Amino acid sequence: MNKYDFIKQGNLLYRHTADNDVECRIISTPEKVDSDSIILVATGSSEIEVLASELSPIGSSRSHKEEFLRWKKEREAEGMEFFSRLSEVMETDSGLAVGDMVAFTNDYGVVFGPKEVLAFRKPWNGGRCVYIDSDAYWFPDRPGQLTILSKGGAE
Repeated sequence: MNKYDFIKQGNLLYRHTADNDVECRIISTPEKVDSDSIILVATGSSEIEVLASELSPIGSSRSHKEEFLRWKKEREAEGMEFFSRLSEVMETDSGLAVGDMVAFTNDYGVVFGPKEVLAFRKPWNGGRCVYIDSDAYWFPDRPGQLTILSKGGAE
């Protein structure tokens, strides 16, 4: 997993400028993307080259964290068990933990984020075990669909 896995041709992202965040669409990228990689993006009617470090996924402004915490409490009362780290539910080298910020890539390659990791459960339904702050907070995602953007979770 690379911090810049969300930068793919065709994706709609934010470009951070000194004044604000501007929506842009990725036109082309190098094969391997690092923070200093040059990315060609389209903004409105023009194209511009930017550094990968200037880009971020477009996120939802509405948090579902409170709803998730209520839902989780109800499930725990029914005997469901939740965990704080991915390594507690599966064999992994990933340090993914509750509180980390991730980008979510769906099965069609569309990227959403940043999203906060809220909990983990033993894998089920094709390896789904990570709950993130999304409008489908009750449906876990597969670890392979997530790219860590920043650490904020339990160390």
